[in-house]
Amino acid sequence: MLLHIVIQLSIIFGAIITGFISTRKGLWPLEMNRMMTRFILNVSCPLIIVGSVMGEGVGFERRELFQLMYMSAILYVVLLGSAYLFTLFWRVEPRRRGLVRFVTTFGNVTFVGFPVLMALYGQKAVFYASVLTIPFNFLMFSIGVIFVRGEGRIRELMRRKILLSPCIVASCVAFIIAFCRLSVPVPVADFCHLVGDMTIPCALLLVGSTLTSISARDMLGSMFVYKTVVLRLLVAPLIVMGVLLFVPCDPLVRNVAIVLSGMPSAANGIMFCLQYNCSARDMAQCIFLSSLWSIASIPFLIYLIDVIYGSC
Repeated sequence: MLLHIVIQLSIIFGAIITGFISTRKGLWPLEMNRMMTRFILNVSCPLIIVGSVMGEGVGFERRELFQLMYMSAILYVVLLGSAYLFTLFWRVEPRRRGLVRFVTTFGNVTFVGFPVLMALYGQKAVFYASVLTIPFNFLMFSIGVIFVRGEGRIRELMRRKILLSPCIVASCVAFIIAFCRLSVPVPVADFCHLVGDMTIPCALLLVGSTLTSISARDMLGSMFVYKTVVLRLLVAPLIVMGVLLFVPCDPLVRNVAIVLSGMPSAANGIMFCLQYNCSARDMAQCIFLSSLWSIASIPFLIYLIDVIYGSC
């Protein structure tokens, strides 16, 4: 299991370092970051969301789907509630509250979470995770955008620009496909996976490119970044684990939710910063350091799951 985690995170670091070196050598101009961000958020990311519920063997019984939606609601209520409480008790300055809430709530569930779940529990756990990420995507591209923009007002959700953004629409389409058990032609599914799979590598390249504007010493982060990373990797998943002790559910669904809650920070955060002209420095540091520390935190979380709940 540790080997799977190390290999997957090594791939992440490889993509980040590639973006860093390419920008340093002039192969990836900084001006390209905003253009690539627009492409990802409007084309490849919606396709990876829709593609998550397409493919051979991806099918759900209605009972399973309702249980997964129920678990997802609990998971993200706990994460969002924890994120708000953290910023209040920590007394985070207003301009950084949104970043802490985003990092705490949204993890890299697809690129890191799915391979870890496959190694732990098999293909069925990955199918469950693909449904759990439908509300995840909806929330990240609505509330998550508000966090990064620093507006913090729920009424901002009612803006047509946010509600009708490509990723929100894709999340709704993905839910309809899963709920209605629609059969999608293989070429359509393959196209969505082919273009959609560009999302995570490109986002990681953007992280590496952004890090070129940070000095080597600052790349190691500040006390603020370290605290935020600890909230993402340890405190938030431990709260989720504690809450789920009192929630009756299928053991596999519960374990999938807990594992996903302990993933490193979502790489999408860097794209939101670039799209809305927000400072990307702290976000890039959080993504980089949470990915690094998760090599130790994910095995620890899995060990706690086995100790508290037993093997699934």
